[in-house]
Amino acid sequence: MTHVELKDITIELNNRTILDDIDMELMEGKITTIIGPNGCGKSTMLKTISRIISAKEGGVYINDMDIRQMKSKDIAKKVSILSQKNRLQYDVKVRDLVSFSRYPHLKRFQGLKPDDYKIIDWALKETGAIEFEGRMMSELSGGQAQRVWISLLLAQGADVLLLDEPTTYLDIHHQLETLNIVKRLNEETKQTVVMVLHDINHAIKYSDHLVIMNEGKIITSGHPSDVLTNDILNEVFNINGTIAIDPATGKPIMTDYELFCETVKGVQDGS
Repeated sequence: MTHVELKDITIELNNRTILDDIDMELMEGKITTIIGPNGCGKSTMLKTISRIISAKEGGVYINDMDIRQMKSKDIAKKVSILSQKNRLQYDVKVRDLVSFSRYPHLKRFQGLKPDDYKIIDWALKETGAIEFEGRMMSELSGGQAQRVWISLLLAQGADVLLLDEPTTYLDIHHQLETLNIVKRLNEETKQTVVMVLHDINHAIKYSDHLVIMNEGKIITSGHPSDVLTNDILNEVFNINGTIAIDPATGKPIMTDYELFCETVKGVQDGS
């Protein structure tokens, strides 16, 4: 297992504080989902864990080692990230794209080995992307492409998977398909998963642990049953929610919601 801890993390971009004194340990082998309003620092958190963004203050530690002292290849062996918007500079076959993820494990000028091909095959089969491994990425639907990107993460072989809004731009069928793949893989491989999601009910259903953020700070965290309250919905999302218990999961579910108070011309009316 790979232990990841954030200590006293502060991130500033363009003279604005994006993350403010963050302390967090990732739950090993579990699914953690970060939720919160737009611009509250969720995606920045994932980018900081993977060293895409460097902290002004504090540090990220992988197995007690400061990631600033680690080589990029060594980080890639421990942590992999699926960005919110995945863009390719040129079209590529599905299998070739997934094979790129093996390069952190290769020496300079070394080609793929038989074990690498086995891992690539496994990753493609786990997500069902093996069905279209010979097709070009430009030929795929959004749901198919997302399966390929998840295959790439799996083939990278990292213990920690970071997924930034993996259901963005997908219809409800493919949203559930993607989240079911993530849940099943977590149960089978025991990899640590950290996701950013906007759908609160999806976050509850597919997560062992919730982190709720607002304005660059962690407001609360814990099991969905413990942290999802109407007071939190009021404070963080400015909504009133009707919360019930889902008999299928035993977790809370938001069955209805409405604005807690309306904002008109910057003035909040709480009446």
